[in-house]
Amino acid sequence: MRIPKDHFLLTTPIAHRGLHDAEQKIPENSYAAFSRAMQEGYAVETDARLTRDGKLILFHDDDLFRMTGVKGKTDDMTADELSELTLGGTGERIPLFAEFLQFIGGKIPLLIELKTGGNRKELVCKVIDSLKNYKGEFALQSFDPRLLWQVKKRAPQILRGQLGCFYEKFTPSRYVVKHMNLNAFTEPDFISYNIADLPYKPAQRKDTLLLGWTVRTEQEYGRVKNIVDNVIFENIRPPIKQI
Repeated sequence: MRIPKDHFLLTTPIAHRGLHDAEQKIPENSYAAFSRAMQEGYAVETDARLTRDGKLILFHDDDLFRMTGVKGKTDDMTADELSELTLGGTGERIPLFAEFLQFIGGKIPLLIELKTGGNRKELVCKVIDSLKNYKGEFALQSFDPRLLWQVKKRAPQILRGQLGCFYEKFTPSRYVVKHMNLNAFTEPDFISYNIADLPYKPAQRKDTLLLGWTVRTEQEYGRVKNIVDNVIFENIRPPIKQI
């Protein structure tokens, strides 16, 4: 394992899409949520995807409705069109990836999920290029092993993680993700697995760091804290490890 013991993936709990809070009108993947994480000293997990015109934005869903109230697919719209939408009934707007990096400015670590869909090569190339001169700590992760393969080929020095979970419906690609079948080729530095499906032997391979997502209660944290090396969380405030 090439992750040192003082690396954020081992020491700093990771706020899922920022420290968002619907009751306080702080939507996920918003500057308000990222600001709150910075104030409290947590790392941030967020989602990178491409718009129709090839711009990188931070937005989890491939459908816009849940977060914006607008019907349509995220990658069917341009960055300018998306910039007109607001998140969760607030004044917050969908961040551009480059502006997000400037906003964070290396103050807290970042865990960036590469979202499946569209042109995989273009997505990976643009994320890597955007991070080329970034001074802060970061790592990349994805459910799609093909995206991790692109990262491995183009920037093997960047820490990369394979996301996984049990799926309700079977498809060949989901079978591969569940069982981590392509890890021998993509060589992830860490695995990020759904806590509802842990413990699970393929996700707990020797010498591979294991993150657990998404921990939402103290009870869930208590159950998994001795199974995983670190957590991706919402709602609670897990302790930051002192090195």
